[in-house]
Amino acid sequence: MNLNLKWMTILTLLIPICLSAQIHDRHLSSTVEKYFARNRTAPTIISTDVVDDFMYGRTLKIRIRGHRNSENEDLGFAFGAAAAVANQASTPLETLWVEMDVRYKRLETTTAVAPADCSIDAIVKKSKSFSEWWEACLELL
Repeated sequence: MNLNLKWMTILTLLIPICLSAQIHDRHLSSTVEKYFARNRTAPTIISTDVVDDFMYGRTLKIRIRGHRNSENEDLGFAFGAAAAVANQASTPLETLWVEMDVRYKRLETTTAVAPADCSIDAIVKKSKSFSEWWEACLELL
C-alpha cells in the first residue's frame, strides 16, 4: 500500500511538469522571439507564424533580417531556435521555414526549409553534426 501511495504521489507531481513542457500554438511565436532576445548577436526577427502549408504541411515560418557578413550563422541560429521550439510544440510540426532578408546594394531574400524531425535530431538532440544537417536536411529555395 505504501508503495502505491508513493507512485501516485510521484505521478501527480510529474504530470503537470510534463504538460507544462509543451508549447501551444498561441505561444510558439513568443517563444521563438525569446530565443532571439536572449542572444545579443542574433539576427533581427521580423515575424514568426505557424501555418498549414499545402506542400510542406504544418510549418513554423520565421522571417529574419540577417547580416551580410554572417549569413550562414544567422540562418543556422534561426533554424536552431525553430528546432528547439518545434521540439517542445504540443502539436508536431512537419517543416521549419526561414526567410532571411539581407541588404547588399538591394534587398535579397534567402528562403530555406528543412524537415522538423531532421532538424530536431541534428540541432537539439545532436545525433549528427551541423554540417551533416546542412547538407542532408536543409533545402535552399
